[in-house]
Amino acid sequence: MPTVGLTGDVGAGKSTLCKEWAAMGAHIIDADSVARALWDDPGIRREAEKRWGAGFFDAPHKELWAKIAAKIFADEEEYRFASRLIHKKTMETIKKMAAGADGWIVAEIPLLYEGGHEGWLDCVVYAAAPFEKRVERNAKRRWNAEEVSRRENRLLPSGEKMARADFVLVNDGTEEEWRQKARGLWLKLVEGGVK
Repeated sequence: MPTVGLTGDVGAGKSTLCKEWAAMGAHIIDADSVARALWDDPGIRREAEKRWGAGFFDAPHKELWAKIAAKIFADEEEYRFASRLIHKKTMETIKKMAAGADGWIVAEIPLLYEGGHEGWLDCVVYAAAPFEKRVERNAKRRWNAEEVSRRENRLLPSGEKMARADFVLVNDGTEEEWRQKARGLWLKLVEGGVK
């Protein structure tokens, strides 16, 4: 069955798309969840602690994700180190999960183009939104405009990624309008097939 890649701007509403598509029968694979689970792997932790110090992972999960983010988003070398450590295994796991799933599959992969992972997908959907709206959406994560920009500085330019995607959805209205766009595109994909 077809595998759809989903990527997009930070805070553009990818999770909402996934919820709508799951309700319409899609099998969702979330790369962030896969990557987080890999940080529990003893081998990965050993490698990271060689660089970041013994006891780095001695924190509750919620605090740990913030610690890792602070470490890797503030420093180019640390970002590259973390990418080498988990990105390949993350994609291997996602592909295995997709191979074992039934029906239409959506793989939500924030770093899809940055990692060069689009080749195995049947099509790619890019979720976009104005910067102000994304800052507003990320306030619940306690990210301000500076934090959203800091994370996006590690990514390819949005325009380049939109040009490479098969479909671009722009989240510039109400949440219900966004959900309607999600449902409309999914019906188009399922009824028309992936070209």
